Amino acid sequence: AYPDGLAPSGCAHMMGDVWEWTSTEFDAYPGFRAFPYREYAEPFFRDGYRVLRGGSWATQSVAARATFRNWDLPQRRQVFAGMRVAWDAA
Repeated sequence: AYPDGLAPSGCAHMMGDVWEWTSTEFDAYPGFRAFPYREYAEPFFRDGYRVLRGGSWATQSVAARATFRNWDLPQRRQVFAGMRVAWDAA
């Protein structure tokens, strides 16, 4: 995601390796309108789906960013999704 390798914060691998799981239930943002692709996202709101963020190594570069949302069921194993382990270094 960063041409020189590290993010401005000094962190590496912040985007683009795997979709990052979150604990957030997949639902519409306030003001969401499904038109013209109602069948794409709306049927998956709630019903156990969780938000994935970022993008994987297979995501087109125009979509691989921290604000991009995807969704899946947490019990489904797939090569494109993973998690980030983080802790407070202080």
